[in-house]
Amino acid sequence: MSKKVYPQRLAKSVRGGLRPQGANRDAWWRKRWLTWLESLHLGARLGRGRSYAQLGQIKQLSISPGKIDAVIQGASDTPYTINIKMETLPEEIILPLLQKEPFLTAQLYAHALPFRFEERLGQENLSLFPHKRNDLSYHCTCKDWARPCKHIAAALCLFADAAAADPHLLLRFRGLILPDISPVLIPKELSPNEILSLRPISDGAMIIKRLGSLPYWRGSEDLKKNLTSAYQRAHQKALSALQSFADLRLPEDHPTL
Repeated sequence: MSKKVYPQRLAKSVRGGLRPQGANRDAWWRKRWLTWLESLHLGARLGRGRSYAQLGQIKQLSISPGKIDAVIQGASDTPYTINIKMETLPEEIILPLLQKEPFLTAQLYAHALPFRFEERLGQENLSLFPHKRNDLSYHCTCKDWARPCKHIAAALCLFADAAAADPHLLLRFRGLILPDISPVLIPKELSPNEILSLRPISDGAMIIKRLGSLPYWRGSEDLKKNLTSAYQRAHQKALSALQSFADLRLPEDHPTL
């Protein structure tokens, strides 16, 4: 009995389709997203999805809080419509977290995504990334029974590349849209007396001690001992500087007597 052979269906080419722009492919959040995608064991569907993304088969891709929408051209005349959904991060936890971490907030506003943000979310039992297959819900108008199908995989691959260039896309998908001006996120302004009351740690050589031993040091002198002494002197000098205000004005800024 002869086996029935189905003709290979090739995706119709797209003019002006979206493609990865070769942005920060080493971004840790891109790698984390793709690692999760690979953990789904999609087999050939993931490879075909990557090819679709690379070849520009995606005609539209939009990201909104908790949702990714895409239009992908496959072998059929009618493009496929993709919807991917994920529960957003709770605002009542995220905003107070950012208020307590002004430097972290400043990094996010500067379109950086420090790993510390993911660590802080982990302390709240949250994450920027999915961990299980059903953390996301998928819909595609294709006839493939498997989910995620290759079209969904293509949208997820392109999203990872787009987020590598602009991590705000990942934040947007997770429901975190940083406002232009938000009093909630503005760090508290300290008075001069409060600034003077701040003190560094009591041990000025703490950093050297945290480094531990230096196994490749070949000098005749004890480098750690010398560095400890230097750090302690710098520490004392910094403390003495706090006893008076530092005048950073230029000569022309001083009032004329």
